[in-house]
Amino acid sequence: MTGEESLQIISEMIAAAKTGIRDNGFFYLLWGYLVFVASITQYILCFVIPTDYNYLPWAILMPLGGIVSATYGRKIKKARKVKTFLDQFMGYALFAFLISLFSVLFYMGKLQKPELAYPLIMMVYGAWLFVSGGALKFKPLIIGGCINWALSLASMFVIFQWQLLILALAVLLGYIIPGHLLKSSYQEE
Repeated sequence: MTGEESLQIISEMIAAAKTGIRDNGFFYLLWGYLVFVASITQYILCFVIPTDYNYLPWAILMPLGGIVSATYGRKIKKARKVKTFLDQFMGYALFAFLISLFSVLFYMGKLQKPELAYPLIMMVYGAWLFVSGGALKFKPLIIGGCINWALSLASMFVIFQWQLLILALAVLLGYIIPGHLLKSSYQEE
């Protein structure tokens, strides 16, 4: 292998890592906006225009997000030539996050105080944001994780009505704003 070939391989690996980080920005934005819209819409359907169907935003938007994520994720996976250590780590971290999130969602109905479900979800969000921000060395995600933890604790002491608005604030500060910052930081390069 020549020196030129070695440099080419290194350049491809750096480009693959940057693409992976930029693609992660897509997922933070997608899920941030979906959860933001679902929580605000549920708030409206619960407390502004009361209806028994206040769960519909979640029932519609979350499966839609799952389909978009799976489709986009497959597209990214096919396009990648190199799988970096960061890609592998993020895969494991994402798997741990999803197992934790689905566990909270599955046991939500069994909680003695169902109003603790959203604080627990924000706690899980905080862990994902903190770990993924650390792995990506991206401070806005780390800060977003800490904000989610703080809002999680605060929301344990308020009624459900306010928890929906706190959840919207948590994803705005933890997912949406850092997602836009992440996306723009790599578009500038």
